[in-house]
Amino acid sequence: MPGRLVLPILLLTPVATWCYHQVQTDDPYITFRYARNLLDGEGLVYNAGQWVLGTTAPLHAMLLAAGGQLTTDLPLLTSLVNGAALAVLAWLLARLMAIAGEASAGALAALLVVTNPLMGDAFGFELNLFLALTLGGVVAYFSDRPQLAALLLALGTLTRGDGAVPAVLVFFHHLWVRRSFPVWPALIYGAVCGGWGLLAWTTYGTPFPNTLAAKRAMGDSGLWRPFWYGALRMPYLYLQQTPLFLWFGPVALFGLVRLRRNDERLWLVLFWTGIVFAAYAAMRIPAASNYYAAMVPSLMIVVALGVIELAERVVARTGTRRFAVVVAVVTLPLVIAQAIPVIDRVATNPDARYRTYRATGEWLAANTPATASVGLVEIGMVGYFSNRPVVDVCGLVEPAVAAHLAGGDTSWPLRHFRPDYILLHDPVWDLEADAKAAPWFTAEYEPVCTFAGEEPYKLVLYRRR
Repeated sequence: MPGRLVLPILLLTPVATWCYHQVQTDDPYITFRYARNLLDGEGLVYNAGQWVLGTTAPLHAMLLAAGGQLTTDLPLLTSLVNGAALAVLAWLLARLMAIAGEASAGALAALLVVTNPLMGDAFGFELNLFLALTLGGVVAYFSDRPQLAALLLALGTLTRGDGAVPAVLVFFHHLWVRRSFPVWPALIYGAVCGGWGLLAWTTYGTPFPNTLAAKRAMGDSGLWRPFWYGALRMPYLYLQQTPLFLWFGPVALFGLVRLRRNDERLWLVLFWTGIVFAAYAAMRIPAASNYYAAMVPSLMIVVALGVIELAERVVARTGTRRFAVVVAVVTLPLVIAQAIPVIDRVATNPDARYRTYRATGEWLAANTPATASVGLVEIGMVGYFSNRPVVDVCGLVEPAVAAHLAGGDTSWPLRHFRPDYILLHDPVWDLEADAKAAPWFTAEYEPVCTFAGEEPYKLVLYRRR
């Protein structure tokens, strides 16, 4: 029965893909621009001629560039890749839990992951591809296919650097349980990751993406919400949409009780999530919804186990034989709770940011020289649609910014590089206030165009005199 339930759950992914494609956030467009530049022969760069790895997902960008041979609509292509990866992720989650003797809970976990609104918020990112590759590596390892596991974990690491965490956990699990060194898997993983690391070192001067230093600088500046605070704020935001999310709490508690006597293979996935969470908090990475979305599979494992545990206790107490009915009654509030934010996002998307930023980028593409530089805070959509050289206030694609941003000097990129155009929000964001109030800005720049939008996304374009 549980195995047959997984197929209709996977059939939900086209619907989920359509819903989640409506959600357009800014950061993925940075990777889209890397992919387009690679496709156009400029190399894996954001600004042509500036060799900075400002995307955390190089493999994702390369896959999009390859797919760009078929379509130039990279946002749509990303959604299709994400939808396919979401289906694979749901199947792998069910498979992992079946291996651990929890097939019924596995089907429920797959359902809860596919319908989770956080997965939708992160749909434009590399997240689903990353999770499918890394969880695929874990499942392959527990299915006694170590070489395939090593390859999938290596590809997951190239998709997102924290894929090294499950790879290390699998390696030490092998050493502990099998008392032998996994020679061929280690060689495969080392060859793939080492090969990319060497290429990145010779191309960019470092094997690590510049985004890590930029994100840490953002955290040090105190202008963004801390990672731990965002983790506490996320449940609060969902509870504001429906109190049904409260039901996740007691169900998860029953899941933790069941987990205590469960297979250690599920613990490996939970340890993976816990280590990444602790590392992000320790590195002072600022809050972002896609980081929390990466934790959804582990959370849904616990919740799904809680549904089965609670249903078994109800059956034992009442003597009813309708176990499936009890499971459905316990699960229904969870699914409805998750559906409400998804429906709300579909009804309100694309949001004001997308409309305003796209219009701004297209105006710049049509009304400014191809070499005109633009300085701004959020470089994703405007940079993608304008295709103009960008001066990045947050330093994701400019390494020199991090040291200044960490110290609170938010105007340094604009003051130092003096771009031809500067985009500021109206009213200005905290990041922009120092530049707007500076004498050099008033003396050298004049407003030329306003782009209407809902607060806080209304923009004013300034041109250097």
